[in-house]
Amino acid sequence: MSKSYIPVTLRQLVYERADGICEYCQIPEIISFAKHQIDHIIAEKHEGGTVPGNLALACVTLQQT
Repeated sequence: MSKSYIPVTLRQLVYERADGICEYCQIPEIISFAKHQIDHIIAEKHEGGTVPGNLALACVTLQQT
């Protein structure tokens, strides 16, 4: 779970950039059983920023705790 707030406009930018497809496994959200989420590529605990270049659209299958 993200420690920082990701603004709606940034979430929309990441979603539109990915075209609604998981950026890791390429599964479209439309055929997924759960809504895709925004993921930090480099985790916040490792100083990964909440910036477009460090965010990816991820399906629930690939999300880690």
